Amino acid sequence: MGCCSAIHPPILVSVIAMAGSIGNAPAKETPSLQERALDLIGSRSSGIFQSELRRLLDIESSKCSKVVSKLESRGLIRRERVPASRSFLINLTRKSIKSASCRLVDSYLTEIYLLYLIRNIC
Repeated sequence: MGCCSAIHPPILVSVIAMAGSIGNAPAKETPSLQERALDLIGSRSSGIFQSELRRLLDIESSKCSKVVSKLESRGLIRRERVPASRSFLINLTRKSIKSASCRLVDSYLTEIYLLYLIRNIC
């Protein structure tokens, strides 16, 4: 067995987490509230009600409104009022879907590169 077999998975995970950001931005251990909201919105192909998003994020209604407003102003989501109701239905825009795809590719390539580095160190 090579020396790489001595590397425990938690160490590998922490190495990947440290290098998880591309560029000069530091890696985050937990996703931001906006990222979590985007993930939840994207998980529903038919959209998600703002009230359900608030419940799933476990935040106050006013905080959810601010998060949704920020995402909407950045062009990442589309918020539509449901007819004859006070509810809003939220969907991802094409811009956010493209951005999510790029993040997945970046993450995947970073992980492959780190595995390559670890194997070449041994």
